[in-house]
Amino acid sequence: MRKRYFFIPLISIIVISGVLIWACKHPFGEGLTIINIGKKVDYSIEEGGPGYKGEIGKDVTNKIIKPDKVQVFPMRDGNNYYRIPTLIQLTNGDLLAFADKRIGSIGDVPKSPIETVYKKSTNNGKTWSEEKRISPPSTSKSLSYGDGAYCVDRKTGNIICLVVGDEGFLSSKPDKPIKTRLIIGRNNGATWDAPIDITDKIYGANCKDPDRKNWNGAFVTSGNGVQLRNGRIMFVLNVRKSDKVSPLYNHVLYTDDGGATWNVSKGAPGISKNQSRGGSEAKIVELNDGTLLMAIRPEGIFQRFLAKSTDNGETWGEMEPRSELPSSSSNGDIIYYTSTLNGFDKNRIITMFDSRPWKVGGGSPPGDPVLYWS
Repeated sequence: MRKRYFFIPLISIIVISGVLIWACKHPFGEGLTIINIGKKVDYSIEEGGPGYKGEIGKDVTNKIIKPDKVQVFPMRDGNNYYRIPTLIQLTNGDLLAFADKRIGSIGDVPKSPIETVYKKSTNNGKTWSEEKRISPPSTSKSLSYGDGAYCVDRKTGNIICLVVGDEGFLSSKPDKPIKTRLIIGRNNGATWDAPIDITDKIYGANCKDPDRKNWNGAFVTSGNGVQLRNGRIMFVLNVRKSDKVSPLYNHVLYTDDGGATWNVSKGAPGISKNQSRGGSEAKIVELNDGTLLMAIRPEGIFQRFLAKSTDNGETWGEMEPRSELPSSSSNGDIIYYTSTLNGFDKNRIITMFDSRPWKVGGGSPPGDPVLYWS
């Protein structure tokens, strides 16, 4: 009998017990009712799982593994720091866990040399292989491979990986841009192509698009990308269109041929509800009717933003702040957990992000991860 296992990637990729759990009827569907089912709910057993209804598909049971902690990457190992973890499942069922290996400093590009590394599990995350590197070795802050974004091409089994480096996002300029490089993994991660610089396809002085050639900076949201049912693979860009720090815009970077060619969406979610700051890091899921839902990290307003597209990501409606989704200004994730199109009894979307924002004037960092489902 085929089973589903639910993993949550954090610095140590673990299944968390004792997280705050809320059930929301609205964020990704109809209605506006919020149901607080209690604090510190243990969902490590089947009965406490999000959307658990016993048998949820013809040949599928929903099982959430017990709360055993399995450290995949340490926060720090000697002079190396590990950040930006991401978990993907290959077409053969194996799991790959990726992370930035930041050498000598925990800071973002370009504060340290950064390499992209991964480990593999062939037993649903119980044990992991030794660390391997998919990027060239980085010995200089001016040539790095960090903030990885990943998506498995279900047509070919290839792993599409996008990494950024060289310049900082806020110091990037059209003639000296933060670089985006493509690395493709093949043979279930056994082999990796050499990095290809695709920055000019996105923006910068050498970009052929008359508008995008004037953008000051753009980088791909780290974490998981998404493949639509039509095969299109897409990631969300964070764009600085001027020399100002903000506002930011969320255009979409996509490929229809497995990474051979790349395009950028004509539009981005409107920022009328947050004009001074705009959007930030964001993720996308495809709903059953083909509508795309973008969940956006907030800046300035500590509520998650949502936006929709009905034309495969080319144009977007206004991004709307959601008061029922209080959030820190940090990256999050969203997945389509079960769909009636795949034989399940119900459509279920899960999103998770830190609920506690940075304190003004210093203090504790973002924290208190909260799981929402619809």
